[in-house]
Amino acid sequence: MWLGGLRTYYIGVDEAGRGPVVGDMVVAGVAATPRVFENLTVLGVKDSKLLTPSKRMSLYREIINQDTVIVLSYISPRRLDSENLNILEENAIIHILTTIAHLLVSREVELHIFIDEIKGRSKSIENRVKSIFNCPVYLTIEPNADAKYPPVATASIIAKVARDLNLKILRGVFGDFGSGYITDPATRNWILEYYYSHSTPPLFIRRSWRTLRKLAPLWYSAKRRVKRNKSLLDYTKT
Repeated sequence: MWLGGLRTYYIGVDEAGRGPVVGDMVVAGVAATPRVFENLTVLGVKDSKLLTPSKRMSLYREIINQDTVIVLSYISPRRLDSENLNILEENAIIHILTTIAHLLVSREVELHIFIDEIKGRSKSIENRVKSIFNCPVYLTIEPNADAKYPPVATASIIAKVARDLNLKILRGVFGDFGSGYITDPATRNWILEYYYSHSTPPLFIRRSWRTLRKLAPLWYSAKRRVKRNKSLLDYTKT
């Protein structure tokens, strides 16, 4: 049920770009009052996958012109190739919520947070969220939340458009590689053409994606975890 009142804020979090072989994964968080999300729903905000690119861009402009707090986290292919994808996304979510908490610190608020589920990470996220906010928090983590809750749908649009804007710049430099998904013929053709003329891939290629191995075997590199530098605290653990 949508709640009113000046002290109530909703926060939606979602990502774009988990699966493609090209580009960053982008995680977005959007905070606003219930009335703002009601207005955005009337304007047509819904799961970004159900919208055309032009409609997403139109709604993106509407969202940023509303009284919203928007925080983005970009996860590079290099990190996606060396770290666990689900943990990276979880950490991005916590970073986003911590930033929003700082922005709302002077306000007495009640928060309703909606997050699209990351398999196996819900309990960890729930425990970490409890330590972020010093106010009443109601947390909802569900699969397909972008199709159920306007705050998550709003975040999905912001994340998708932010990622697409980056890809547009890359296409201007490297040529049209399509959507960046390996199932896209334009992406496959671009990879093959670039592969046979370049010994190393550009930095925006995710080299640990197994789907890359058949098309560009010399580009493929199995995921290797980056060793974390130890701190003094590590030596005090028993």
